[in-house]
Amino acid sequence: MKQKDKKKISFQTTGCRLNQYETERMAADLLPFGFARAAKGEPADLYIINTCTITHRADSSSRYLINRAARENPQAPIVVAGCYVDSDGQKVSRMDSVDAVIGNSEKERIAEILPERFPDLFPAKPDTGCFENVADFQHYNRAWLKISDGCNQWCSFCILPHIRGRLRNRPPLDLIREVNVLYERGFREVVLTGIHLGHYRNRRSEPQARNLAHLCRMILEETDIPRIRISSIEPQTIRDELLQLLADSAGRVCPHMHLPLQSGSSRILRLMRRPYDQNVYLDRVKSVKEVQPHGMIGADVIVGFPGETDDDFEKTRRVVESGYLDYLHVFSYSDRKGTTASEIKEKVNPETIKERSSILTEISKRLRAKAHQRQVGRVLSVISENSGHENSDSYGIAGNYVRVKIPRQYAGGREILDIRVTEAHDDHVDGDLVTD
Repeated sequence: MKQKDKKKISFQTTGCRLNQYETERMAADLLPFGFARAAKGEPADLYIINTCTITHRADSSSRYLINRAARENPQAPIVVAGCYVDSDGQKVSRMDSVDAVIGNSEKERIAEILPERFPDLFPAKPDTGCFENVADFQHYNRAWLKISDGCNQWCSFCILPHIRGRLRNRPPLDLIREVNVLYERGFREVVLTGIHLGHYRNRRSEPQARNLAHLCRMILEETDIPRIRISSIEPQTIRDELLQLLADSAGRVCPHMHLPLQSGSSRILRLMRRPYDQNVYLDRVKSVKEVQPHGMIGADVIVGFPGETDDDFEKTRRVVESGYLDYLHVFSYSDRKGTTASEIKEKVNPETIKERSSILTEISKRLRAKAHQRQVGRVLSVISENSGHENSDSYGIAGNYVRVKIPRQYAGGREILDIRVTEAHDDHVDGDLVTD
């Protein structure tokens, strides 16, 4: 069947890289049924919307995508999957435009569920020769690798353990096979993703996989992937073995770490049920900086947690300005039903939350600008992030997570480019291609 004659399926995602990975896996399972992937904004014959529910804004974004799909093609079935379904499935199911819901635990069975639910869209058996054993990450030049799901931490503000369940780690040999396939397809960076990366262990299937550092070493030894990136990781899980890996990897483990802070006040961290205090956090972030002096370190911060005083916020401010962090992701606290934090009565005034958020956002801009200035004269290894529009600039992501302007002729490619940085800006750096 010609591509233009195939029925179109649209995949849309809100939320984290874990969700993005699972969307791509669902695409790999469904496309062999004779579908072509719809372009952004193109009306489709079937919509799969993979949702997030970490905040009220995430719920709102999910509803927006559902309503937009209904406007694009009122006759097309809309399937809603993911965390919003597990959080409030009845509410999602009652939406007029929603035809089916798929919880997180059912995503792996989507190729069984949808043909039964929509037989007219699935008139024939899938082309088994087209089945993918790994996601393709359409439109992305860096791949994600889901190494685990679930979380055992039970922070007082977070509903993810309720939604995703307890921690479950994938077998290391499966992960290695997947990385090898991704490399064969031209990917040169794989981002390890999961809710609780630092607690990875899977001794049942492989005795060597006793922690994240050992998993990374296995991937580096058993694959030719030029670089792997560790995404958000809890600071208390940064151990000597992981630090040694960062020091030994010669850049194959990207010199970039994202260590959630949430608050610089030890008192608030206890209320959040975070398993570290201010001193532990500073010790871990300092250790990472010492083994990766040219790397970038980012942090999540929640502003306005119930009971947060001016003194608590000032402690957070001092931590983020300690000299170890290079950028922040700032979140305004909002109650999530079912969490312990939502029951705390001492709420922070919304205007105070807005003011504190603005302060940290400005600090983050300054931190990033300083980090960019430190790159001038250095050679960064860069992978194109997107091709941009016809008359716009093109950018890539360096191993240390700096955004780099790249020559247009290399936009959209997956190869690693060496760029010598010549000029720093607030949101990116410029440079010249190194061809020697």
